[in-house]
Amino acid sequence: PMEDDTPPGAEPEVEVLHLEEDRIVFALTRVDISVANALRRVMIAEVPTMAIDLVEVKENTTVLHDEYIAHRLGLIPLKSSSAMQFNASRECSCPDACPRCSVKFTLDVKCEEALRR
Repeated sequence: PMEDDTPPGAEPEVEVLHLEEDRIVFALTRVDISVANALRRVMIAEVPTMAIDLVEVKENTTVLHDEYIAHRLGLIPLKSSSAMQFNASRECSCPDACPRCSVKFTLDVKCEEALRR
């Protein structure tokens, strides 16, 4: 376990180092590591994000399994200025997928020549 130098009963301190409309840099001191981690987790959970969730592979001639490719696509961070306008798919009232809760992204790639090493 990591050493905690925070004295018992110490008041947490937050110093704002940089503030913009959509970004803040701050220093959090005099808090237990578990509290700092809990705050980090809450901030991450509250930031609206978009991610690739459902992947349909029409043709895959690679050595990689479809599930592996789908998983890796889901790890790509997607930046969207309209993320706040979308409903979470689990909260949308549509039966399948609609423009209020989903975006269609098409990837059509073909390797035309063999790569040489």
